[in-house]
Amino acid sequence: MAELYENSYNNKNHFSFGKNWQSFLKTLDDKRINEAKKSLVNFLGGEEKIKGKTFVDIGCGSGLFSLSAYLIGASKVVSVDVDDFSVTCVKHLKEKQNNPPRWEIIKGSALDENFIKSLGQFDIVYSWGVLHHTGDMHKAFENITLLTHELSQLYLAIYNDNKLFFEGSSSFWLKVKRLYNKSSRITKRIMEGIYIAYFVCGLASHFINPITYIRNYQSLRGMNFFTDIKDWLGGYPYEYASTETIVNHFKNLDFMCAKTIPARSIGCNEFLFIKITRN
Repeated sequence: MAELYENSYNNKNHFSFGKNWQSFLKTLDDKRINEAKKSLVNFLGGEEKIKGKTFVDIGCGSGLFSLSAYLIGASKVVSVDVDDFSVTCVKHLKEKQNNPPRWEIIKGSALDENFIKSLGQFDIVYSWGVLHHTGDMHKAFENITLLTHELSQLYLAIYNDNKLFFEGSSSFWLKVKRLYNKSSRITKRIMEGIYIAYFVCGLASHFINPITYIRNYQSLRGMNFFTDIKDWLGGYPYEYASTETIVNHFKNLDFMCAKTIPARSIGCNEFLFIKITRN
Protein backbone atom coordinates (compact mmCIF):
# COMPACT_ATOMS: atom_id res chain seq x y z
CA MET A 1 0.00 0.00 0.00
CA ALA A 2 1.35 3.44 -0.94
CA GLU A 3 2.42 5.78 1.86
CA LEU A 4 0.15 8.82 1.66
CA TYR A 5 1.01 12.28 2.94
CA GLU A 6 -2.47 12.77 4.37
CA ASN A 7 -1.93 9.77 6.67
CA SER A 8 1.60 10.64 7.77
CA TYR A 9 2.12 14.42 8.08
CA ASN A 10 0.91 14.45 11.70
CA ASN A 11 3.12 11.54 12.76
CA LYS A 12 6.12 12.09 15.01
CA ASN A 13 9.22 13.22 13.05
CA HIS A 14 7.36 13.42 9.73
CA PHE A 15 7.63 16.75 7.95
CA SER A 16 4.47 18.86 7.72
CA PHE A 17 4.26 21.37 4.88
CA GLY A 18 1.67 23.29 6.87
CA LYS A 19 3.93 23.77 9.90
CA ASN A 20 6.68 24.94 7.57
CA TRP A 21 4.27 27.39 5.91
CA GLN A 22 3.33 28.79 9.31
CA SER A 23 6.98 29.81 9.73
CA PHE A 24 6.98 31.28 6.21
CA LEU A 25 4.01 33.53 6.96
CA LYS A 26 6.09 35.31 9.60
CA THR A 27 8.25 36.64 6.73
CA LEU A 28 5.37 37.43 4.36
CA ASP A 29 5.21 41.08 3.32
CA ASP A 30 3.85 43.14 0.43
CA LYS A 31 6.99 42.60 -1.62
CA ARG A 32 6.63 38.81 -1.46
CA ILE A 33 2.93 39.05 -2.26
CA ASN A 34 3.65 41.22 -5.29
CA GLU A 35 6.28 38.76 -6.53
CA ALA A 36 3.78 35.91 -6.20
CA LYS A 37 1.13 37.90 -8.09
CA LYS A 38 3.64 38.73 -10.81
CA SER A 39 4.67 35.09 -11.28
CA LEU A 40 1.03 34.00 -11.56
CA VAL A 41 0.16 36.74 -14.06
CA ASN A 42 3.27 36.12 -16.16
CA PHE A 43 2.71 32.37 -16.44
CA LEU A 44 -1.00 32.57 -17.21
CA GLY A 45 -0.51 35.32 -19.78
CA GLY A 46 -1.82 38.50 -18.17
CA GLU A 47 -4.18 39.75 -15.48
CA GLU A 48 -7.13 39.41 -17.86
CA LYS A 49 -6.63 35.63 -17.71
CA ILE A 50 -7.40 35.75 -13.98
CA LYS A 51 -9.78 38.68 -13.42
CA GLY A 52 -13.38 37.54 -13.31
CA LYS A 53 -12.35 33.86 -13.47
CA THR A 54 -12.97 31.06 -10.99
CA PHE A 55 -9.78 29.73 -9.40
CA VAL A 56 -9.14 26.58 -7.37
CA ASP A 57 -5.84 26.11 -5.52
CA ILE A 58 -5.22 22.41 -4.89
CA GLY A 59 -2.67 21.99 -2.11
CA CYS A 60 -2.78 25.67 -1.24
CA GLY A 61 -0.06 25.47 1.43
CA SER A 62 0.56 28.95 2.83
CA GLY A 63 -2.33 30.36 0.81
CA LEU A 64 -0.06 32.88 -0.91
CA PHE A 65 -1.28 32.04 -4.41
CA SER A 66 -4.92 31.89 -3.36
CA LEU A 67 -4.37 35.36 -1.93
CA SER A 68 -2.70 36.43 -5.17
CA ALA A 69 -5.62 35.22 -7.30
CA TYR A 70 -8.05 37.00 -4.98
CA LEU A 71 -6.11 40.28 -5.11
CA ILE A 72 -5.78 40.12 -8.90
CA GLY A 73 -9.56 39.87 -9.14
CA ALA A 74 -10.65 36.24 -9.53
CA SER A 75 -14.43 36.05 -9.20
CA LYS A 76 -14.19 33.02 -6.93
CA VAL A 77 -11.23 31.45 -5.11
CA VAL A 78 -11.35 28.02 -3.50
CA SER A 79 -8.35 26.97 -1.39
CA VAL A 80 -7.94 23.24 -0.74
CA ASP A 81 -5.44 21.41 1.45
CA VAL A 82 -5.34 18.16 3.37
CA ASP A 83 -2.92 19.50 6.02
CA ASP A 84 -4.66 21.09 9.03
CA PHE A 85 -1.74 23.46 9.55
CA SER A 86 -1.97 24.70 5.96
CA VAL A 87 -5.69 25.30 6.35
CA THR A 88 -4.88 27.45 9.39
CA CYS A 89 -2.37 29.44 7.31
CA VAL A 90 -4.90 30.21 4.60
CA LYS A 91 -7.56 31.19 7.12
CA HIS A 92 -5.09 33.69 8.57
CA LEU A 93 -4.53 35.31 5.17
CA LYS A 94 -8.24 35.38 4.44
CA GLU A 95 -8.97 37.02 7.79
CA LYS A 96 -6.47 39.76 6.96
CA GLN A 97 -8.64 40.48 3.89
CA ASN A 98 -11.75 40.73 6.12
CA ASN A 99 -13.04 37.26 5.16
CA PRO A 100 -14.31 38.04 1.64
CA PRO A 101 -17.25 35.83 0.55
CA ARG A 102 -15.68 35.06 -2.84
CA TRP A 103 -12.81 33.20 -1.10
CA GLU A 104 -13.62 29.74 0.29
CA ILE A 105 -11.30 27.43 2.24
CA ILE A 106 -11.96 23.68 2.36
CA LYS A 107 -10.00 20.83 3.92
CA GLY A 108 -9.82 17.84 1.59
CA SER A 109 -7.62 15.48 -0.36
CA ALA A 110 -6.66 15.52 -4.03
CA LEU A 111 -6.88 11.72 -3.82
CA ASP A 112 -10.55 11.72 -2.78
CA GLU A 113 -12.48 11.54 -6.05
CA ASN A 114 -15.88 12.21 -4.49
CA PHE A 115 -14.54 15.24 -2.65
CA ILE A 116 -12.95 16.64 -5.82
CA LYS A 117 -16.20 16.15 -7.75
CA SER A 118 -18.07 18.06 -5.04
CA LEU A 119 -15.99 21.20 -5.69
CA GLY A 120 -17.38 21.74 -9.18
CA GLN A 121 -15.47 23.04 -12.21
CA PHE A 122 -13.22 26.07 -12.54
CA ASP A 123 -11.69 28.33 -15.15
CA ILE A 124 -8.25 27.97 -13.56
CA VAL A 125 -6.97 24.90 -11.70
CA TYR A 126 -3.71 25.64 -9.90
CA SER A 127 -1.51 23.05 -8.19
CA TRP A 128 2.13 24.05 -7.84
CA GLY A 129 4.53 21.48 -6.44
CA VAL A 130 1.84 19.47 -4.69
CA LEU A 131 0.60 16.35 -6.46
CA HIS A 132 4.00 14.61 -6.42
CA HIS A 133 3.79 14.64 -2.59
CA THR A 134 0.38 13.00 -2.25
CA GLY A 135 1.72 9.44 -2.38
CA ASP A 136 -0.29 8.62 -5.52
CA MET A 137 0.59 11.23 -8.13
CA HIS A 138 -1.21 9.61 -11.04
CA LYS A 139 -4.44 9.22 -9.09
CA ALA A 140 -4.17 12.91 -8.22
CA PHE A 141 -3.67 13.72 -11.92
CA GLU A 142 -6.85 11.86 -12.81
CA ASN A 143 -8.82 13.59 -10.08
CA ILE A 144 -7.84 17.19 -10.81
CA THR A 145 -9.03 16.84 -14.40
CA LEU A 146 -12.54 16.57 -12.91
CA LEU A 147 -12.20 20.22 -11.87
CA THR A 148 -11.95 21.42 -15.47
CA HIS A 149 -14.39 22.31 -18.22
CA GLU A 150 -13.67 22.99 -21.88
CA LEU A 151 -10.90 25.63 -22.18
CA SER A 152 -10.06 25.55 -18.47
CA GLN A 153 -6.43 26.36 -17.71
CA LEU A 154 -4.52 23.80 -15.65
CA TYR A 155 -1.31 25.14 -14.10
CA LEU A 156 0.89 22.37 -12.68
CA ALA A 157 4.42 22.11 -11.33
CA ILE A 158 5.85 18.61 -10.91
CA TYR A 159 9.33 17.50 -9.84
CA ASN A 160 11.62 16.66 -12.73
CA ASP A 161 13.05 13.17 -13.18
CA ASN A 162 16.68 14.18 -12.75
CA LYS A 163 19.57 11.92 -13.69
CA LEU A 164 22.40 14.48 -13.45
CA PHE A 165 25.10 13.21 -11.10
CA PHE A 166 26.34 16.35 -9.36
CA GLU A 167 22.88 17.59 -8.33
CA GLY A 168 21.95 14.10 -7.20
CA SER A 169 19.52 11.90 -9.10
CA SER A 170 15.85 11.90 -8.18
CA SER A 171 16.22 8.36 -6.82
CA PHE A 172 19.08 9.56 -4.58
CA TRP A 173 16.97 12.40 -3.16
CA LEU A 174 14.12 9.99 -2.51
CA LYS A 175 16.44 8.14 -0.10
CA VAL A 176 17.53 11.41 1.53
CA LYS A 177 13.92 12.47 2.07
CA ARG A 178 13.03 9.13 3.64
CA LEU A 179 15.97 9.49 6.03
CA TYR A 180 15.07 13.09 6.90
CA ASN A 181 11.52 12.12 7.81
CA LYS A 182 12.70 9.31 10.08
CA SER A 183 15.28 11.48 11.84
CA SER A 184 15.21 13.36 15.13
CA ARG A 185 14.97 17.15 15.23
CA ILE A 186 18.72 17.46 15.86
CA THR A 187 19.57 15.19 12.92
CA LYS A 188 17.20 17.21 10.72
CA ARG A 189 19.05 20.44 11.61
CA ILE A 190 22.37 18.76 10.78
CA MET A 191 21.03 17.57 7.42
CA GLU A 192 19.74 21.07 6.67
CA GLY A 193 23.15 22.54 7.46
CA ILE A 194 24.90 20.03 5.21
CA TYR A 195 22.47 20.71 2.38
CA ILE A 196 22.87 24.49 2.67
CA ALA A 197 26.67 24.10 2.54
CA TYR A 198 26.32 21.83 -0.51
CA PHE A 199 23.96 24.29 -2.17
CA VAL A 200 26.22 27.28 -1.50
CA CYS A 201 29.21 25.42 -2.93
CA GLY A 202 27.16 24.66 -6.03
CA LEU A 203 26.34 28.34 -6.48
CA ALA A 204 29.96 29.36 -5.99
CA SER A 205 31.13 26.79 -8.55
CA HIS A 206 28.92 28.58 -11.09
CA PHE A 207 30.32 31.99 -10.03
CA ILE A 208 27.04 32.99 -8.36
CA ASN A 209 27.32 35.02 -5.16
CA PRO A 210 25.46 32.92 -2.53
CA ILE A 211 24.67 35.92 -0.32
CA THR A 212 23.12 37.85 -3.21
CA TYR A 213 21.23 34.74 -4.35
CA ILE A 214 19.70 34.15 -0.91
CA ARG A 215 18.92 37.86 -0.42
CA ASN A 216 17.10 37.97 -3.77
CA TYR A 217 15.40 34.58 -3.37
CA GLN A 218 11.97 36.10 -2.75
CA SER A 219 11.90 37.16 -6.41
CA LEU A 220 11.27 33.46 -7.12
CA ARG A 221 7.47 33.43 -6.66
CA GLY A 222 7.77 35.35 -3.37
CA MET A 223 9.33 32.38 -1.59
CA ASN A 224 11.82 32.18 1.31
CA PHE A 225 15.16 30.38 0.91
CA PHE A 226 15.23 28.70 4.33
CA THR A 227 11.57 27.68 4.17
CA ASP A 228 12.25 26.05 0.81
CA ILE A 229 15.28 24.16 2.19
CA LYS A 230 13.05 22.40 4.73
CA ASP A 231 10.36 21.95 2.07
CA TRP A 232 12.86 20.22 -0.23
CA LEU A 233 14.39 17.90 2.34
CA GLY A 234 11.13 17.14 4.12
CA GLY A 235 8.84 16.82 1.11
CA TYR A 236 7.85 13.16 1.24
CA PRO A 237 6.20 11.13 -0.31
CA TYR A 238 8.13 12.18 -3.40
CA GLU A 239 7.44 11.28 -7.03
CA TYR A 240 8.85 12.78 -10.22
CA ALA A 241 8.51 12.65 -14.00
CA SER A 242 10.06 14.07 -17.15
CA THR A 243 8.36 16.87 -19.08
CA GLU A 244 7.63 14.44 -21.91
CA THR A 245 5.95 11.98 -19.55
CA ILE A 246 3.67 14.65 -18.08
CA VAL A 247 2.78 16.20 -21.44
CA ASN A 248 1.93 12.82 -22.94
CA HIS A 249 -0.09 11.81 -19.89
CA PHE A 250 -2.31 14.88 -20.07
CA LYS A 251 -2.56 14.69 -23.84
CA ASN A 252 -4.26 11.33 -23.32
CA LEU A 253 -6.66 13.08 -20.94
CA ASP A 254 -7.62 15.65 -23.62
CA PHE A 255 -5.36 18.50 -22.53
CA MET A 256 -3.25 20.58 -24.87
CA CYS A 257 0.09 21.77 -23.49
CA ALA A 258 0.21 25.54 -24.06
CA LYS A 259 3.40 26.26 -22.15
CA THR A 260 6.24 24.54 -20.30
CA ILE A 261 9.15 25.82 -18.26
CA PRO A 262 11.53 22.87 -17.83
CA ALA A 263 13.69 22.49 -14.74
CA ARG A 264 17.43 22.07 -15.25
CA SER A 265 17.86 19.32 -12.68
CA ILE A 266 15.95 18.53 -9.47
CA GLY A 267 13.48 21.41 -9.59
CA CYS A 268 9.89 21.49 -10.76
CA ASN A 269 8.86 21.47 -14.40
CA GLU A 270 5.99 23.91 -14.92
CA PHE A 271 3.09 23.24 -17.27
CA LEU A 272 0.10 25.15 -18.56
CA PHE A 273 -2.53 22.85 -20.03
CA ILE A 274 -5.78 23.79 -21.75
CA LYS A 275 -8.73 21.42 -21.61
CA ILE A 276 -9.94 20.59 -25.11
CA THR A 277 -12.83 18.59 -26.52
CA ARG A 278 -11.83 15.63 -28.63
CA ASN A 279 -13.74 15.39 -31.90
